[in-house]
Amino acid sequence: MDLLQFKIKYIEDAAGLLDRLDDDLIDLEKNPQDQEYIERVFRVMHTLKGTSGMYGFDHISELTHELENIFNLVRDKALLVTTDLFNLTLASGDHIRKLLKDEALEDEQNRKVHEQLKNEIKKIIVSSGNMPVETSTIRQNNLSEEKTRTWQILFTPSDEIVHRSINILYTFSDLLAMGEYKIRNPSEGSDSTFWSIFLVTDRSLDDIEDVLVFVMDYCRVQLIADFDIFKEDELANRQKVVEDASEQDEHFDAELLGGVQEADHKQLLPEKIVSSRIFVEASKLDHLMFLVSELVTTKSELLLSIETGLHEKTIQAAHKIDKLSKLFRDNALDIRLISMAEITMRFKRLVRDLAVALGKKVEFEIHGDDVELDKNIIDSIGEPIMHLIRNCVDHGIEAPEERSLLGKSDVGLISFSAYKSGNFVFIKIVDDGRGIDKQKVIRKAVEKGLVGDNVQMTDEEVFGLIFLPGFSTSENISQISGRGVGMDIVRRRLQEIRGEISIESEEGKGTAFTLKLQQTISIIDTLLVRSGRSRFAIPLEEVENCQIQADPHQLNRQNKQISYKGELIPFVSLRDEFGYGSDFHEKQRILVINKYDKRFAIVVDSIIGEYQAVVKPVGRMFADVEFVSGASILGDGSIALLLDNDKLKKLIVHQ
Repeated sequence: MDLLQFKIKYIEDAAGLLDRLDDDLIDLEKNPQDQEYIERVFRVMHTLKGTSGMYGFDHISELTHELENIFNLVRDKALLVTTDLFNLTLASGDHIRKLLKDEALEDEQNRKVHEQLKNEIKKIIVSSGNMPVETSTIRQNNLSEEKTRTWQILFTPSDEIVHRSINILYTFSDLLAMGEYKIRNPSEGSDSTFWSIFLVTDRSLDDIEDVLVFVMDYCRVQLIADFDIFKEDELANRQKVVEDASEQDEHFDAELLGGVQEADHKQLLPEKIVSSRIFVEASKLDHLMFLVSELVTTKSELLLSIETGLHEKTIQAAHKIDKLSKLFRDNALDIRLISMAEITMRFKRLVRDLAVALGKKVEFEIHGDDVELDKNIIDSIGEPIMHLIRNCVDHGIEAPEERSLLGKSDVGLISFSAYKSGNFVFIKIVDDGRGIDKQKVIRKAVEKGLVGDNVQMTDEEVFGLIFLPGFSTSENISQISGRGVGMDIVRRRLQEIRGEISIESEEGKGTAFTLKLQQTISIIDTLLVRSGRSRFAIPLEEVENCQIQADPHQLNRQNKQISYKGELIPFVSLRDEFGYGSDFHEKQRILVINKYDKRFAIVVDSIIGEYQAVVKPVGRMFADVEFVSGASILGDGSIALLLDNDKLKKLIVHQ
């Protein structure tokens, strides 16, 4: 692995740390005295500072070093957490994201911002009237006088150290080689899980932290004495120093244990750094290796049976390979699933910044972010969800004074929830704001010539208007506008991954957006059918009935409806849509499709059977056929077109 690959990994890790920093800062803003969050922010800065210097990102190291100074003062209660400090730290995080792409600081605007941030940080430190002893004085002098001091290193072991393949034996061997030491084990019968190391050395703090660089997320280093506490002539002072250090120990365990997290590899929009890596549980890889071994064994059985002419053994091996292929499919898809938490962290920051910009008070709740989705879908839905949340904050949630007049809490609520049902994942975004004014939407539609005067529309049809390109009920044009701006992008992005969106809204009470997503879009179970010279794949879970024999008298009706379970439902013939003619065949079948409890029928020439379709994008030939959403290559090399039943139904309605 060359240096470039290491730098790419560093950039992805740094992006994850910055996401975690945003999340911790927002939580800290709600609880400014919470030492756990203060400690988390400090450790992120410290980790970024150490690793950035290793890979040549010196400007990031410089900035995070200054931020580390500030949060060391906060940690020591020498500086209060203020709104200005939050804004400065968040702005610094955004700037560091840009430095990950501009490590040499070549961009003029980035250079200007860099100097501004450094000056603001210095102002905060100077105004505090304190200089952090550990990160300022000691580093400036770098202990050039080689004075012997006593340090305390508090270390909390974690499973993450094992997962990261860190050999702590070498790390602590190098540390203890620096001088005389004593180690205090976790007390038996207590809840403490940390180790306390007293180290007497003439080496600097930088030297100590260089040795601990790979485990600093699990350590805290503090200077406890300007002398050797193990010397006999310092015996009187030693007892007090150790007692003071023990008091620090009491707070350390909870602080550190609460702060060690797995870094998520996703970036805040629009400065997007998308990770190409996925963290996979070892058990999933173990299962994959088991399947590989079974496949190798079965392949040998198949080859042997073919060579010896044992037809029955050949068939058995082929059936076993078929079963293994399905298990491989499930395992591969399972490996690709990642948690919704991958993207939810950035939305906390989005809501916070928009609320501040608009002078609103907004509480953002997240439920079910442990639900898993395919990585491709996770990467695709960030922008649509961002638009929905942005519009909830801007257009949905009222200003505090307006909410008070309406008898509401002055703090608006936006809820993000996700849950799984079958092979689908549902995401619901709800605000308790003013809701959608349906009459206003209709008036705008009439003005734009989209609907006629005095038209009667259902709620679903009215809400569907806001997804039209450029449709907006906002009176003022701004960077953050009404529900119409960007909503066409939402629907288009969801359609690309075969997702759907629905809206519920009650004026004065709020709006709910519900996204329906397939857990994976690469392999789906389908029913394979034939019409004319073409074969089509229809999502199996949407087929309610495929046993109906076609009746020529029934299909000749002018209104193109058939009777099914006491109701008339519309139908479409694939032969007609693809220009194969309307000739009736005795073997023609009628498929009843059920989506959202709404039925329609598809007439096909014949049913081939169930088929696992590996979905591929369609080429230019079918670019204008809206109800074809993909294609799959069959075993004989021919192609089956995947039908989008939602769009096919709309085609029937408008015929």
